[in-house]
Amino acid sequence: MSDILKIFFMNCINDLDNLLIISAVIRKYGYQVKALITYIVICLTLSRTVYVMVIHLIVELPGLRLITGIIILCIAFRLAWSFEKDKRIKTIPNISVFQMMLIVIATDFSVCLDSVMITSELSSNPLIIALGIFLSVSTLFILYCSFTDILGNTSWIQVIASGLIAHIAILGIVKDPITKNPLIFIEDVLEIHINNWINVFALDIAVIIIIIGIIRRIQNRASSFHE
Repeated sequence: MSDILKIFFMNCINDLDNLLIISAVIRKYGYQVKALITYIVICLTLSRTVYVMVIHLIVELPGLRLITGIIILCIAFRLAWSFEKDKRIKTIPNISVFQMMLIVIATDFSVCLDSVMITSELSSNPLIIALGIFLSVSTLFILYCSFTDILGNTSWIQVIASGLIAHIAILGIVKDPITKNPLIFIEDVLEIHINNWINVFALDIAVIIIIIGIIRRIQNRASSFHE
């Protein structure tokens, strides 16, 4: 029971930003989180349990973090650039539920690796891992749906999510074995603490993405006003 609670609380704390990211991606494709909550909880519970069981085998694969980082950087830009229609207008999903779940799983894989690694250190029992993840994911998404009117129906949440995604993408890319050695070389040659500069760079990219999203929405409001 103690391991389940540890996994539950750890995932709840670490998944707050992931929740915003996943929910923003879901809304971008015309779905509402509340309508898919059962599918989301089941898919993320199963996929994350599998990740935890194999994480030590795949996390150091050269290029894995680099490729996923580039993919979610693209997702970040698309979220910042696109915007939701007026919340009074009912959006129509443009892909199937199955396709939506594949996108959710892919997005979650890109942003949950650190949480998965921590979970793998807490327990090796698949049942305990699955229960802890199930409780944390279901709790967060149920709470999110309770505040849908405040958070879920505004395009501005996509701006925040896009910045978070960009920040996570950069930090993931620099952890890839392919990028580690060049960074260590730069650190030795320039005699600097590269980690400090990486954090600044990641924050700068996040801010740039957020600014793009803000400008895009201001332009949209201005064009709507003139019409």
